[in-house]
Amino acid sequence: MIQSIYNLTVRGYELDSFGHVNNAVYLQYAESAKWDFFYKSGCIEQMKKLDLFPVVLENNIRYMHELRLMDEVEIETEFTCSVGIIRFRHIIKNTATNQTVCRITGKLAYVDKERIICDIPEEIRELIGE
Repeated sequence: MIQSIYNLTVRGYELDSFGHVNNAVYLQYAESAKWDFFYKSGCIEQMKKLDLFPVVLENNIRYMHELRLMDEVEIETEFTCSVGIIRFRHIIKNTATNQTVCRITGKLAYVDKERIICDIPEEIRELIGE
């Protein structure tokens, strides 16, 4: 298992009419954290080399507290591999209060050019610490 940390600041266009982050934006935050890890770890280069593409199969979200304009946010992401699937968990925190505001768990798989699910290549398993 490997952990990754990604930081961001809540922007005005992410807010709903009540002045807090729109529920769908949390998924965008999680995706940003995931792609940041893929880039920094070298997974993107391996995906290109192997002609594979990650596909999210499932997301489960638990909202706990709100985020507001200009809140500083930390997203901790963990990845683990199982047969043909990478499981991920995002913990989204307000860094000023250290309060967990949202948890997202899910699964992704890799598909080839024909959109057929493939086993997780050893090269990628190594990059995510498996």
